[in-house]
Amino acid sequence: MRLFAFAVSFTIGVIGAVSCTPVKKCTPANCTGCCTAADACDTDGNTAMSCGKGGALCDRCVGAQLCTAGVCQGGTGVGGGSGGGTSGGGAAGGGSSGTEFTGTYQELWGWDGDGGRTATLTNFDRANVGVWYRDGGTFDYVRGFGNADGTFVVREVPAGEITLRLDRRYFVTTLRRVSFDTFNGGRRDAPQATDETLLRLTMRGLEPIDANTNRAGVFFTQASGAVTNLENVARPVTPAGATSIESDLDWAAVSSALGYGLPDSTKGDLGFALQYRTTVTDAGSDTTLIRSAAFGALTMANGGTTDAIADLTAPTTQPLTLAFDKAAFTALRGSFGRDTTAGDFGVQVATSPSPAPHRYVGQASLSIASALSVETAPTPTLDVPAAFPASWGRAVFAYYLVDQRRSPTDGGTPTIFNGGVTMTDAPEAFMGSVTPRLTPVRGTQIEGRNFIEDQTGITTTPTLAWMAPTTGTVSSYRVSINRLDTSGDVAELWRLYTPNIGVTLPPGILVAGNAYVFELEALSFGQGGVSFTLPYAYSNVVSGVLRP
Repeated sequence: MRLFAFAVSFTIGVIGAVSCTPVKKCTPANCTGCCTAADACDTDGNTAMSCGKGGALCDRCVGAQLCTAGVCQGGTGVGGGSGGGTSGGGAAGGGSSGTEFTGTYQELWGWDGDGGRTATLTNFDRANVGVWYRDGGTFDYVRGFGNADGTFVVREVPAGEITLRLDRRYFVTTLRRVSFDTFNGGRRDAPQATDETLLRLTMRGLEPIDANTNRAGVFFTQASGAVTNLENVARPVTPAGATSIESDLDWAAVSSALGYGLPDSTKGDLGFALQYRTTVTDAGSDTTLIRSAAFGALTMANGGTTDAIADLTAPTTQPLTLAFDKAAFTALRGSFGRDTTAGDFGVQVATSPSPAPHRYVGQASLSIASALSVETAPTPTLDVPAAFPASWGRAVFAYYLVDQRRSPTDGGTPTIFNGGVTMTDAPEAFMGSVTPRLTPVRGTQIEGRNFIEDQTGITTTPTLAWMAPTTGTVSSYRVSINRLDTSGDVAELWRLYTPNIGVTLPPGILVAGNAYVFELEALSFGQGGVSFTLPYAYSNVVSGVLRP
């Protein structure tokens, strides 16, 4: 399995890992009120300090909220500063509000950022909110509460630097109010299809379909994503060599599987038919959009049938060649981990309905061209298609990656992590020689030992220390902790963000007897902090296999 460093994802709730938890005594089956932190049933569940019903976790209502019928309602009254971070979770905030630590986690919709807010903690365990702090030489923990309205609060937090826990994300900070709002793009008010809703697709003018070299798809701006591999899901199945696709695509299945709403041209939604070509190279696969077309005005109604017809043509293209200063990149090869094999250079161009400079994370960005080359090959060149409106923003990813293979067992199949450097910016910012904007951290140690070598017998709360990169301005550091199962796959993932050149892991992450691989990234963002805003750059150093 290969983990690509340039596929940045910050969204707090998207973890997808499985953890082992004790059997709960308080459950919806035996509690009509709410379950306390001590796993006991509060049969009332109707006070501001213990609010809930149906066996849910008891909430503490925030500020001026009241508990009404087991639900915290009314104004939050949390006070303190407010801030941005609408680009995938940037932390911002104000000063202390007494001993309370408060914040928000909401989805923001709309390409221009003002399409509305939706309180959400989807895939986020609201029980796992709290603050770790140092009490003398040991860690102590204050449990907090995540609320259904997209707010969270931790009370009785001491002054000074603390580590905020939001499920499997940890943030070292001195702030007492933070915002982790996530920008989703698309339209919040796009309804989902619940009944069989047919989109009768007719896509003509394709290059002959070949499952190994090309694929077709559709993209709708309201959906915040693309539906690809239509030749595999079309009914009837599209045969190899076909130059057209005629398919009844059930949008109810698309809504159910992907959460996509129904497009509505009267609200500005646009739809596009696409075909990509994939070419295998020594470094990997290059993918390029080769044919496209815009659908006409298209509005779908739940339970209805809508025709979508597109005649695809080859778009005009413009060549893009990045002149990498290869010597500057390859000089860093030994800095990313213990493996120093030759690396790969890569370029990817993406476009988004959001005008430039668009916020990348959370956007429905489409990759329109990519190219890879091994370290010894010529600089990658690609032809960038002009297939979308000129108002759409574009971003270029440029990267140099060196495989770091890690396996918890001798002779086992390794997971391939990527040490390297990655940069993302508007295309015009890459004209001229491309050099590393942010080099990796230096001299990393874990409990005074060499970070990049295998280590056994570390504690479950180890201290990491490093030196800042020699090139670039760091906005934040991110430590990713990957637990490997016996097959070498990543079974669980935690992430810890800190502004400091060192950090001590709080309890509850590492468990004795398991194998872990750490990744230590230096992050640099246009708006600072941990907000993934353009331009951004990051570098990654991969540890050995670490065993507490």
